[in-house]
Formats: sequence, C-alpha cells, structure tokens
Amino acid sequence: MALVVFFVFQQIVIRTASGDFSYRFRKYVFYEKQFPWSYLDQGRVITRFLFPVKISTTFYDAQYNVVTQAEKPGRYGAVVEIRLPGGVVEHRFLTLYRTPENVFWSNGLMTTTAQLPPGTGIDPVVLQNQTQEIGRAVKLGFTGFNDESPGIAIVLAGLSETPLGDPPAVERTNVFNRDANWWFGLRQRLDLAEKYPYLVDLPQGYDADPGKRWPLILYLHGGHENGHNLQLIRVSGLAGVIAKGRQIPAIVISPQCPYGEEWNQRVLSQLLDEVCAKYHVDPDRIYLTGISMGGDAVWDLALDHPERFAALVTIAAESDPEDTARIKDIPVWAFHGQKDDVVPVEQAIDMVNGIRQAGGHAHLTLFPDLGHGAWDQTYAEDAIYTWLFAQKRGQPEVVPPGVPGS
Repeated sequence: MALVVFFVFQQIVIRTASGDFSYRFRKYVFYEKQFPWSYLDQGRVITRFLFPVKISTTFYDAQYNVVTQAEKPGRYGAVVEIRLPGGVVEHRFLTLYRTPENVFWSNGLMTTTAQLPPGTGIDPVVLQNQTQEIGRAVKLGFTGFNDESPGIAIVLAGLSETPLGDPPAVERTNVFNRDANWWFGLRQRLDLAEKYPYLVDLPQGYDADPGKRWPLILYLHGGHENGHNLQLIRVSGLAGVIAKGRQIPAIVISPQCPYGEEWNQRVLSQLLDEVCAKYHVDPDRIYLTGISMGGDAVWDLALDHPERFAALVTIAAESDPEDTARIKDIPVWAFHGQKDDVVPVEQAIDMVNGIRQAGGHAHLTLFPDLGHGAWDQTYAEDAIYTWLFAQKRGQPEVVPPGVPGS
C-alpha cells in the first residue's frame, strides 16, 4: 500500500512540477572549446521524489550541426532532454556563445552603459550601429553582469549574426527575435516544433451553413495566464467575458503561452495557418487583440505580417514606434489605463502617434482611473465589436459612431 501511495504522489509531483523545471549552465558565454558544465536546478528534489531521472544534452552549432565541442567562436544551442518516470519527457532549449578570446567582464560596465568589453568577437561596425539595441538589452536587465547570464549569450549570438549594413534594430529585428527565430528553425528540424494549445469559441449558428465564412479573432493573453492549464485564460480578458456569457459573432481562438516564455511570432503565424485551414474562416476578416504581454505580441505579429490582418485592438501594450509605418494601413484601436504602473501610458500614445505620422489611422482610448488591468472594461464595451467587425482587410477603415475620432 505504501508503494502505491508513493507512486501516486510521485506522479502528481511529476505532472504538476515538470513544466517548471529549470536547467542551467555554469557559464553561458565561454572561451574554451569544451562546453561548460550544467545542472538541473531542482536536482535534490528530483533525486528524492522522482528518481530515476535521465538527462541528456545535445549541442548544435549555428548551422544546426550536432557537435561535441565548440570548435569555432559564435552561437551554439543546447537541447536538454529530461526523462522522468511515467514516460514524461521535458525539453529545455538554451543559447550559448563562445568568444574568440578570453573576456574580462570587469572591462565593460554593462550595468550602466552599452559598452561591451573587448574580446567578444562582435564586429566594431555592428557594435557602433547597434548601440541602441545593446543599451535596450542592458536597460531591460537581460544581460546580467557577466558570462553566467543566459541573456548575455543571446545578446552576443544575435549581434554576431547581425549583418554589417543593418540599421539600428527595432523590436521586430532585435537580438531576442533573432534568437527565437534560430530556435524555431532548429526545433522544426528536430520535430520539436513548439505549438500553443488553444481554446476555441464558435459563434451561434456556426454549423448551420457549412459554406459560410466567419470572422476570426485571435486573442493573446497576458503573462499571468502563462502555463499548462487552458482554463487560466478564462479568468479575464476576452476569453473571460465569453466565459461569462457574452456572445461574439466570430470564431475566437485563445492560445496559451508556456510558463516562463513570451509569445513567438512564428509559432503564432503557424497557429493561424492551422486554424484557417481547420475552421470556416473569412481570410479578409481576421482580427488580432491582446492584453499586456499579449498586446505586445499583437503589435509584433502585425508588424511581422501586416498583410494578414483586418484590424488590431491592443490593451496595456507596447512595441517600437519607429516601426509603425509597416502597419499604417491596418485600422488600430489602442486602450490603456492612465494609472498603469507596469506599461507606461506613453507607450500606447507613442505607438498611436507613430501610426498617424506614417499616414495611418489609429484610435486611442485612455481610462483615467484604471491601472494596468484595463482589459475587462475594454472587452465589456459594445463599441469595439461594432468597430472590429466593420473592418475588412485591404479596405479603407469604417468608423461607426462611438469610436474616438469618428
């Protein structure tokens, strides 16, 4: 009986905790040919409750070749396979970077400036052109202080792959997106391509006429709903108002981003392809909306694929206003709480002004008494649905009464 209880307890621990396991390298930036040693953060817990656990790591160079040593400076990727009792298999994907010479990190004050120390192997022209990009990474805290930071490996790998003639990076072309694209390619080759699970809400009457094409809304949640439980998405936002009974005359797709990750534009684009092939979607009435982290992804996905969308609704979101000319022909309505202490309201104002200055037509609604959580009030407004469903891809914006600027 005791063995049965232990087995049940073991399986519960595995199923609930496996998604949160973190695997680390002692160094993510290194000089020697030998890859740094690595370990599972929760090693003691696992060996006590989940034993036996098998961990294997495969290394890849920048061209996706399997390697056992880092023969050349540049990007490398480590794919870690964690096999747990009960047939549970987890993977972790970690970026590494080998420098051409030993780097003394005390020579670069990365906590206060955008100056990298000597010896990283990054072309001086790229360093000069991408000073703003390096500074942004430092400001966001992704680079840490030294070679023990996974963020600095991503920054160096991305900079090493930046062509000399590239202009200063915008959000769409920054080092973090370069890294995400590299991993997307490798995971495709390994048949480990990431796929987001998603909720599907079909409109009333969907099955009545198989020939009818319906509008599609892709809704992207914020960071608090990340995880492996789709019901988390029902707590608030668009999926939340649907759960409370609101009828929306469109196919609504609400994917979930895994714990500890941010939305990947290429994965989202593939999800859209899948959904459009599976459901009766009107390709000229595909709408994109999201909150907080999901709102950021709305901007970024539209900037990547402006040809796909008929309209955008962002809430408490930010992106790069220098890139907004790419979406000047897409109708946009942005919402933001003026008391937002997570994403400053200026971010929404800058994006809307950028679109307008590029010749586009964007609307902005500011809630004077709301902070970061402005989405429940936004999705409760009838006007956004009236406006949204009036838009068609490639057509001039239709502005019904009740929309700012109408």
